[in-house]
Amino acid sequence: MGKIISAFAGVGKTYVGKKYERVLDLESTYFKWLENGVAHLTEEERKGRKDRVLNPNWPQNYIDEIIKQKDNYDIVLIQLSHKRLNNEQIFEYFDNNNIEYYVARPNLSGWEYIEQRLIDRGNTQEFIGQVKNNFSIFIEEFSKDKYNQIVIDDGKFLEDALIKNGFLK
Repeated sequence: MGKIISAFAGVGKTYVGKKYERVLDLESTYFKWLENGVAHLTEEERKGRKDRVLNPNWPQNYIDEIIKQKDNYDIVLIQLSHKRLNNEQIFEYFDNNNIEYYVARPNLSGWEYIEQRLIDRGNTQEFIGQVKNNFSIFIEEFSKDKYNQIVIDDGKFLEDALIKNGFLK
């Protein structure tokens, strides 16, 4: 049975998912939003857009897929769950059903690294602004003892932290 790791934007989920055969980067975009009017855009260009249409099956469709895929992979990487993202039901479901998960997060001092990675990967300024506005709030929340934490050191990536903590070899 695989581990569920919820990781912050810009830490390298996609890279790890592509590099390691037994790791799945379960991108939420295709579960949360309908394709209406954005099918021609890349995943990164879609993020943060206000003209997307919410999938009426969200977030249960994503939760169901996470549960299904954790039996098929050693690690399933997912987006963070928080009320500011309107998806707090994901962690609530895990907590209510005793499903273990980890939160991979940078330090509060790591914003400059995250911002540059978001720019480099082609995210919109709107999305980068949303991440910046929520950065300190998320770091404060996900630094609480109630979370199983994987801390990503400044200038490092998710892969580095997963290796350091024994999740990857």
